Amino acid sequence: MINPYRKKINSEYSELDTNKIRWSKTLEFIGICDKTKSGLDIGDRTSFTIELENVFGCTFKNTNIDLDTGKIKGKYDVITAFEIIEHLYNPLWCLEQIRQGLSENGRLYLSTPLGKPYFLWAPGHFHEMHQERLHSLFKRAQFRIIRQNIFRIHPTYFYFTGFRPFIRGIFEKVQIYELGILK
Repeated sequence: MINPYRKKINSEYSELDTNKIRWSKTLEFIGICDKTKSGLDIGDRTSFTIELENVFGCTFKNTNIDLDTGKIKGKYDVITAFEIIEHLYNPLWCLEQIRQGLSENGRLYLSTPLGKPYFLWAPGHFHEMHQERLHSLFKRAQFRIIRQNIFRIHPTYFYFTGFRPFIRGIFEKVQIYELGILK
């Protein structure tokens, strides 16, 4: 069965203002990186995957498995999971699989919405976690936080276009992390 909440990944998706802002701020967070040998981008291939390949200097593979039950094959120096875990029934399983797929000194870059009131959740989200809960999840999955940041994904004018957008201006933020394996 096709998930009715799953976004269709196409050129229109790549041109959305929110994605352009998210991707720009994500690249700003990642910064300049040493070249790596291997990368895995969790989810569908997008134009942002190409940007990641340029930043890390390697070809990225993409997943096409059920992230609630599937296993990641291979070892990677860098794994990215942007806007993924909020869609999963069991984000701990996915994080454990990612940990097993990371090379010894590998890095996981992950972003997810910062927890907000339930009435503002997107229909396909099963989890939107506040920082404390997410940090606990990372610890349980045996990851350590190297650094983190929070940012907004809409242009400023969006928050003044109605009541719900105004409320989103108060609550809606993305949290982004660079994680390493807990030793």
